Amino acid sequence: MLATLSDRTASIVFVLLTLGVSLGTANIAGGLILAFSPLLVVLVMLLVVTREGYARDGWRRLGMGRLGLRYWPLTIATTAGVCLLATVGVVAFGFARFAAPQGPWLADVLALCVTGPILAFAEEIGWRGYLQPRLAFLGERAAMLTVGVVWIGWHLPYILLTPYYHSEGNRVLVLTLFSGSVIAFSFLMGYLRTMSASVWPAVLAHFAHNATFAALTIPITTERPVVVDEYLGGDTGLFVLLGTAACAIAIGVRRARADRLPVPASGRE
Repeated sequence: MLATLSDRTASIVFVLLTLGVSLGTANIAGGLILAFSPLLVVLVMLLVVTREGYARDGWRRLGMGRLGLRYWPLTIATTAGVCLLATVGVVAFGFARFAAPQGPWLADVLALCVTGPILAFAEEIGWRGYLQPRLAFLGERAAMLTVGVVWIGWHLPYILLTPYYHSEGNRVLVLTLFSGSVIAFSFLMGYLRTMSASVWPAVLAHFAHNATFAALTIPITTERPVVVDEYLGGDTGLFVLLGTAACAIAIGVRRARADRLPVPASGRE
């Protein structure tokens, strides 16, 4: 339809479509359509709007062609590792304690292992697969920040219009922590996407964070669930925000230092 669409225009259309779908589907099917909307919008962009998807190069930009295995250990350490430290933190500070798992926890874990990677892919193919490369004209960090802002906006209808996600606690404080965490994640996953030239480390990061956070709620109990789950050790609590931000900053600083190193002249003795 619009095969000559520039990256700037394509990114604007993508953002408008994803935010529009988010606003219109937050209350439908428990948010299931919303969860798949980044993937669905990518398909609409590639197959209907720009028709890039009818050529191999159109899919290549999504970063699915390589696994980026070299960066998987770093991915696990900076996502699952941060969640683990956050949980240990709330226990160490006395806000929760470890306890024997209750209920059908094994079935929940198995279900998470099946659905988690699918949902993580559905989001990341949109944010880090499609949108981030098309925002490259802004510069690396500005692109990651912009993706983070869009990511926050995409979540807001689900948070504000439904009771399913971050519905407890002080709304201003919860949204502040959530927004800060999402920006930190956007930089962390954005660096992983750029360094690996692959979307799969970002998918793994998304899944590892969600799965570890969910799994670690099983063996702990607390009399202060809002403090533990929303303010401190939840998926976007203060401990996770600080840990993720520290990891993203460390990676960014290391990349900046590497970029400043002189490149050896080839062919000289």
